[in-house]
Amino acid sequence: MEQIIQKIVYTELGDHINTIQEIEGLGSVNTVFDVEGNYGAYIIRLNAEPQRRLEYKKEQWCIEKSKSLGIPSPKILKIGFQDTVAFMIQEKILGTHGKHCGREEKRTIWEKLGTYASKYQQITRIEDKEVEESEFHKSWNAKLAYHCSALNKDDSLVKKGVLTLEEQQNAKKIVSRLQSIAFNFGLVHGDLCPRNVIWNKSDVYLLDWGTAEINVIPHTEIGIVLMSNEATQMEFHCFLRGLGISTVKYKKIEAEVHALNLLYRLDKYRWADDHRVDNIKAYEERVKDTLYTSVGYR
Repeated sequence: MEQIIQKIVYTELGDHINTIQEIEGLGSVNTVFDVEGNYGAYIIRLNAEPQRRLEYKKEQWCIEKSKSLGIPSPKILKIGFQDTVAFMIQEKILGTHGKHCGREEKRTIWEKLGTYASKYQQITRIEDKEVEESEFHKSWNAKLAYHCSALNKDDSLVKKGVLTLEEQQNAKKIVSRLQSIAFNFGLVHGDLCPRNVIWNKSDVYLLDWGTAEINVIPHTEIGIVLMSNEATQMEFHCFLRGLGISTVKYKKIEAEVHALNLLYRLDKYRWADDHRVDNIKAYEERVKDTLYTSVGYR
């Protein structure tokens, strides 16, 4: 891996490496390295799956767009392939990783993340043809129809005993209710938390747009924060405050947020089932857990 990184840095940036250190704990999708060269410091992400180049393209587009809205983000220097390995090089932002910040700093981070979300949710398209064409669902209606129809007598969730038939039908009722609601749509980061920021006292830099998509706003971002269990109750309220959502307003959409969380978990499960992923049990458990916290069924 070190030889690949040396090739990338020299070929793409004309720099020679002094030190390479792997950064662990930033997720399981990419391998991430902190690299010091003669002329600069870089963060390099690698992935052996060729399709990850599309994810890197999406991230580059989202970062450039969010920066235009005043959201501090690292500059993407290069994306491409080296020896069939997809890579992304970004500038290294100096500061403290969000997960190492103190309690008060984390509250500030969560409020900032809410403020950022209120800005980038104005974006209604990821304007890259290749990225858009790779989306699993082409539209909200198609996504909703797909999951309503999948909750049938041949459903693998029932066949495998993950859900009883009664539970499955209750899930279908919850998801079907979403069809009558006129939602707004915009850009969703999909993984907001201190783990994806750098704090340098004057700014909070937002990182990692790999899970970004166009989805229901503001519900989806709120729901993902809830499902991640990354925020304490106080931090969650700070996030809502930054997002410009009062407690009263949140209560009005809370049922919809939980229903959309169920749809989100069903979507992830269907993908995992179709692709025969090894840890399918985790996806199954999340569907059941989310069903029992969804509106109308406890």
